[in-house]
Amino acid sequence: MSSHSINELLESLKEEFLATISERLRDIESIVLNLTEGADVEDLLRIVHSLKGAAGTHGFHIFTKICHQMEDMMRELIDSNSIYSQAAVKVLLEYNDLQNMALDIINRGGDDFHSIDSKLNQITSNASSKQKKVLIVEPSPLYASLITSVIEPEDCQVKIVNDGFIALESLLMQHYDVVITAMEVPTLNGDALISAVRLSRSKNKNITAILVTTKSVDNIEHIDIFNHIVNRNAIKDGLLIKIINI
Repeated sequence: MSSHSINELLESLKEEFLATISERLRDIESIVLNLTEGADVEDLLRIVHSLKGAAGTHGFHIFTKICHQMEDMMRELIDSNSIYSQAAVKVLLEYNDLQNMALDIINRGGDDFHSIDSKLNQITSNASSKQKKVLIVEPSPLYASLITSVIEPEDCQVKIVNDGFIALESLLMQHYDVVITAMEVPTLNGDALISAVRLSRSKNKNITAILVTTKSVDNIEHIDIFNHIVNRNAIKDGLLIKIINI
């Protein structure tokens, strides 16, 4: 198949995606409006997750961004048993409004999504209010649980990931106040992860980064990219809490 034919095929698939997205957005709105106690939220998660992936494939990264944040918000609401609340319905409908806004801009041939980015930041800010948002990057369930048990009483909103690339995606897409990472993390170690964030233009470029490790300070190659180093065997000594409350 020639490059011209491939380009025609890709353009056709992109147009097909745009033609069907309105129906998906109506489905999302309908499910959210009918989110009553006991309703199955997995269907909504599947639609949002599928839309996120398909949009990324066709280069519509604003949809990926909105859906990524919406999906994370849903999981947080599920974990806190508040997915059926009126507040949850309100915030999920706000995401749906932004999806429709993005589609309208794209259909008009536009590419300025600054207003959507601002609204996404506002939703995140309103949702987290006084809570600090903390990303824990830790492959060991035991240590992840230990770190969480130490900092959660400090009114922190915690997300745990065990993979470096997933952590990087999260840090590029969503605001966090603190990232706590191990050094040895699958696919992208703690050093590479924080280095990538520091070099990015994301809102987390200057995030407070805490390395939890058994290595001595002398053996950490890029020590200057971390704000604090905490010994892995001293997690319970209160240092994490002191750092997070700075």
